[in-house]
Amino acid sequence: MDAAQLSEFVDEFNYILGKISKYQKNNQYVYLRAFDSWMGSYNAAVERLNADKTLTVPLFKLRPDDYSPTGKSINKASVVKFIKSINHQVLRLEEKIDELHEAAALQLAVPHPLTVFFTRDNEGQPLDPPADEQRVVVVVPATAEGRLLFHQGIQPVLESQGFSCFNLECSMLDDVGLSELCREPYACRLAIFDLCGQSAKVMLALGLAYGIGKPVIMLHPQHEAPLGTLQNIDTLGYGDNADIKSMLTLSLQSNFRD
Repeated sequence: MDAAQLSEFVDEFNYILGKISKYQKNNQYVYLRAFDSWMGSYNAAVERLNADKTLTVPLFKLRPDDYSPTGKSINKASVVKFIKSINHQVLRLEEKIDELHEAAALQLAVPHPLTVFFTRDNEGQPLDPPADEQRVVVVVPATAEGRLLFHQGIQPVLESQGFSCFNLECSMLDDVGLSELCREPYACRLAIFDLCGQSAKVMLALGLAYGIGKPVIMLHPQHEAPLGTLQNIDTLGYGDNADIKSMLTLSLQSNFRD
């Protein structure tokens, strides 16, 4: 059942409670005919509700000690128990309705624009990549110099600081490459970019990282002009691999260690 259908049961149960309240104001005792009418209406609704299996609700049944000594009326304590049973089921229904509304809201929520590239479950819904606080994504140009920079300059520093790293080499930007380009920065602790030559593919990855709010460290050769007017603590100018090791170590220790 959907939320609207469950709300109809809430209204039905509240209607029964209203009838009980009105009856008790005008009568000192609850006689069998009135109680049987309430209980019959309640149990009929419960049977319809149970048939859907959204919620399982027990039927209300009277026991011999629920009757007065004369057998003509129902004990006050038993009436109170019946009222509490109805109120409890109303509360359960309202909680289930809230759950259904929340689930519907999630379905309507605007997905993150990068989720088109994420792995999907059996129902086709995108799965967020699992976050890894110790993982760093490194993006370098797809050149021999870029690979050397990663293996001899960046990777040793990250591993010495207890980080794992993933070299997201920007070469192929087919569907597989774009998926990797979106997933990896989304789940990592931070991303490091080598801006040597201002490779268009590295710039794309940098823009994606900024777009999702990922912390970044940018490296650029000292003999090249910085990217635009970008001058901040996350931009490290280097001359060689030794420079990268010393500056990157300080940056990680200062900004990215718990």
